Amino acid sequence: MRIIMTTMLRSMFRDTHTLVWNIVFPIAMLIGLGLYFNDAAYSHRLLAGVLTTNILFGATMVTAFNVMAQRNRGIYKLLRVTPFRTVSFITAMTGARTVLALLVSVCVILMSLFRLGVKLSLTGLTLMLLVLLIGTVCFTALGFLAANLSRDEGNVNMISNLMSFPMLLTSEAFYTLEHAPAWVVILGKLQPFHYLVDAMSTAVSPQGNISGIWMPLLILAGFTILILGAAAWTFRWDAEHPAGWKQGSANKAATM
Repeated sequence: MRIIMTTMLRSMFRDTHTLVWNIVFPIAMLIGLGLYFNDAAYSHRLLAGVLTTNILFGATMVTAFNVMAQRNRGIYKLLRVTPFRTVSFITAMTGARTVLALLVSVCVILMSLFRLGVKLSLTGLTLMLLVLLIGTVCFTALGFLAANLSRDEGNVNMISNLMSFPMLLTSEAFYTLEHAPAWVVILGKLQPFHYLVDAMSTAVSPQGNISGIWMPLLILAGFTILILGAAAWTFRWDAEHPAGWKQGSANKAATM
């Protein structure tokens, strides 16, 4: 698994989608919005918003494109003839994605400290690491799910966008929903990104009150288990292979 994880990590640094969405996008967003608002009181929300949005788009969208590209190149067919299990493969790719997310997050945090004047406690940094770990696993699994439900690159683009943008727009990553319609607030609480933002905002809070972080973290962990299970169930080794819930009917049709 370690070799697979290392190989995936190297390939991510050579992938254009990864470089844009995981590295260039969050740093450019932090600098651009930081200069635009130029408000010390907004800096902590901006840091939490950039870190969580990087996980949302970096893990979900880039993972979906990577899985689709590797499947279409036949890489998974080669893995299928080995004793490597599906869960082990998903774990290895999630681990590589987590390492990359942590490296980029460290860069974003350092820039916010020196550029925006954000103050963070040691406890806050530790909790941010925990939130990043759980969030990256959750949204990487969501990327697998988007790829499993897609037939081609155009399809994966549409499905990953349909998953990511509603989550961003019904969250409080960059603005408050205090005056939003009730149905928007309810929709926001039904998706995992809301709890990722909630937990990260508490971790970076300058007030240092961390007692409210555990409930959103627990709910986010629950979403992670559900999405990981769905990703493993629907995983496809090749483009012609039906997704998990269709395999039973496909096998019956083949035997008729």
